[in-house]
Amino acid sequence: NPRYTIEQDPEQGEVLRSEIQKGDTAGKILGDWMDANDLAELLAAAKPVYALTKVRFGQPFAVVRDPQTKAFRCFKYEINQEKYLIVEKKDDRFVARLEEIDYQTSLAVIKGEIKSTLSGAVTEQGENVALAIALANVFASEINFISDLREGDTFEVLVEKRFRHDAFEGYGRVLGAKFTNQNKQHTAYLFHNERGRETYYNAEGDRELLKAPLSFLRVTSRYSMARRHPVFGNTRPHQGIDYGAPTGTPIMAVGDGVITNIGRAGGYGKQVIIRHDNGLESLYGHMSRFAKSMKNGKRVRQGQTIGYVGATGTATSPHLDFRIRKQGQFVNPDKLIIPRDQALEKRRMADYKLVVHAVDAYLTGKDTASYDPDT
Repeated sequence: NPRYTIEQDPEQGEVLRSEIQKGDTAGKILGDWMDANDLAELLAAAKPVYALTKVRFGQPFAVVRDPQTKAFRCFKYEINQEKYLIVEKKDDRFVARLEEIDYQTSLAVIKGEIKSTLSGAVTEQGENVALAIALANVFASEINFISDLREGDTFEVLVEKRFRHDAFEGYGRVLGAKFTNQNKQHTAYLFHNERGRETYYNAEGDRELLKAPLSFLRVTSRYSMARRHPVFGNTRPHQGIDYGAPTGTPIMAVGDGVITNIGRAGGYGKQVIIRHDNGLESLYGHMSRFAKSMKNGKRVRQGQTIGYVGATGTATSPHLDFRIRKQGQFVNPDKLIIPRDQALEKRRMADYKLVVHAVDAYLTGKDTASYDPDT
């Protein structure tokens, strides 16, 4: 079958690799390798672990068989970049499990200068646009990548590169980065917060609210106390920022907080309101739908997807109406720069400064041998 590439693995056997194509189902693929009874048993064994009805176009998979007898040994399906499903035939039954994908990881320093866009600057260095997205997410609390970028801005980033079968498979963690925007340098270093979650802090150990709930998109209407309404035609305040984006674009929470209201809200359409610290609330309107498991009282983290861009309520096109309230009063999100979290505890600052020093030394090329991001 020309769709497969074949390799001989001394430990696994004969490995036939391919990708899910248009019109493929797990049954259609596996029906070439076994009879109907075995197929039914394999699908049943996989279902509690990962239902093979959810195979997606373009995802890699492999069939492994005995090199001599050609008997089926196992089926591997790559669910995402982190894990895959394995269904093995053991004796006369099938056994399913999930396994993490084993990557070979190396560290890389990438530096660049903005001439037009961040994605353009990254690809000019021979890197993938995915790195631009990751970098924008790291500095989303300090730089609005929709409106703040200027020609001549510079960046340097220490990032994990992941390889599998000697082929580049994407980026892992951004371990540290510096971005000079309009002559002001911003820094970010990866460190565990008090709950053990990996979090980005600046050199002083502080964090801020995200400046924009969407990345790489356009502003269609800014904060104004006298804007001509696009539907009703009259002049009225618009105490938020509209971000134009295609329907279905993910919307991120700008900070950790608790959802206090989710549902339809008149002209705002499908809306989410999140309460943060310091008397702040963020409001997200006109969503097409809410993200799975979002509900009143749910705690969300900064950068978590809470819903998707739409045009519900009073809207002429798909966009996000984003607003911030402070002590119950709307404020201009562009003017708001308030620390989102307390600084790292003093007892942890010494360990954090060691990380900052190690990343800085790696970025400058002074010490690329002793740094271990997992210690």
